[in-house]
Amino acid sequence: MKVTTIYFSATYTTCRVVEAIAANLSNEVTTYDITNDTSTDVVTIPADELVVVGVPVYAGRVPAMAAERLRRFRGENTPAVVVAVYGNRHYDDAVLELHDIITEQGFRTVSAGAFVAQHSIFPKVGKARPDAADKADIERFTKRSARLLIIGFGDIELPGNRPYKAPGGIPIFPTASKKCTACGACARLCPTGAIDPASPKGVDKTKCIKCGRCIVVCPINARRFYGIKYSLAAARFNSAFAARRENEMWFAVEK
Repeated sequence: MKVTTIYFSATYTTCRVVEAIAANLSNEVTTYDITNDTSTDVVTIPADELVVVGVPVYAGRVPAMAAERLRRFRGENTPAVVVAVYGNRHYDDAVLELHDIITEQGFRTVSAGAFVAQHSIFPKVGKARPDAADKADIERFTKRSARLLIIGFGDIELPGNRPYKAPGGIPIFPTASKKCTACGACARLCPTGAIDPASPKGVDKTKCIKCGRCIVVCPINARRFYGIKYSLAAARFNSAFAARRENEMWFAVEK
């Protein structure tokens, strides 16, 4: 079966999870990285293929930008594996919301997973994840998903609420330290265009979604979250969510 992967992955952890699933399912994989993709061209994926769709969880929701960009993909009753990657706090309504988005676009969810990765704003939480145990979970998830594709599947029940929780966030933003050389890598790769190429040390707070892309692409580690507000928020968050959470997986009923 041909597999198409579609993912929004600012810090590259979601893409690693999605690509690991796809690699275990097929040798023929087409990839759509929608993190910086502003195309509006409609892509239709036929019923005899499989889609693996992945997004990070931002404050318990699918990132609004990812939701918007996903809507150019159309299925023809096409099976889909749904993946939400979150930073060890909780996925809240994101798994259900992602399922709803792709269902509206003509896909059928065969399985869904909420997988833990290192938190993009508070990196001490979920540090070094996905780890070996997470990768083993991903492999088990993939095998069971593949079995359902062979024997047939029906409906799936997923956790979450409708209406979804209200979007929220912490009023902190990444900026550059004194060692920034203004190379412009962060500006070129920012998904929202929140960094001015002519003055890349700052950030447009009206556009920034705090995805962490500018931090991970900086070649000299000159960008980060910092300041008193961040330090206080980090202390609270690190304490509240230090305990390891495990991955969760859901599967459609067998036919």
